[in-house]
Amino acid sequence: MLRTIDPQLVQPFQAEAGRLVEREQRLLELASGKRVLHFGFLDSIFLERKLADASLLHSRLGKVASDLYGVDINAELLDQYRNVTGDAKNLIWDIADGQIPSQLQQPFDLILFPEVLEHVPNPGLVLTNLAALCRSTGADLCLTVPNAFDMYNFMAAMHGVELIHPEHCYTFTPYTLGKLLQLAGFQAPELEFYNFGSALAPAITKAGMLAVCHLQGTMAR
Repeated sequence: MLRTIDPQLVQPFQAEAGRLVEREQRLLELASGKRVLHFGFLDSIFLERKLADASLLHSRLGKVASDLYGVDINAELLDQYRNVTGDAKNLIWDIADGQIPSQLQQPFDLILFPEVLEHVPNPGLVLTNLAALCRSTGADLCLTVPNAFDMYNFMAAMHGVELIHPEHCYTFTPYTLGKLLQLAGFQAPELEFYNFGSALAPAITKAGMLAVCHLQGTMAR
């Protein structure tokens, strides 16, 4: 089939397809010993359950990072989180606003943006603002997003339905994610794939992508 396709349209990702990781474990590895800024840390509707069973990613990050600061947009959930944990190293801020709050005008090593980009209406703007934040703080960026080539979504589509969170605005492919990142001022990302529950998905049909991103003109750490 590919013989009939214009070569300019063919984007190979065989190498990346073999990089299968466990998502949260990989984030913990990346955050270990680092000053970390974590966006979307309240985990929306799952906060109460994850606080109760100690599975909240932010709490787990706090055990491995040298310093940890949380950012979210849900003030009600933040009050709930603070009441339960006593943790006040966090704030409410919408990255789409662009203006960096004074609390975040400090050095960080890593900015985590996991399972957030697909929720925003303008991912290009958000990535541009994240690049500015990386430039200001000295941090690298790590984000995770759903993969548009998810095998189970393909299977569902053959039955006339789509499997997607009702709050998602986007899914991404390896190429479109890399393109958006480069337009925002990042180098081509270091890309890995992750699954939820099964490692059987072939090639690039895994559930999601994890991208480690360095600003253009900087050296990888």
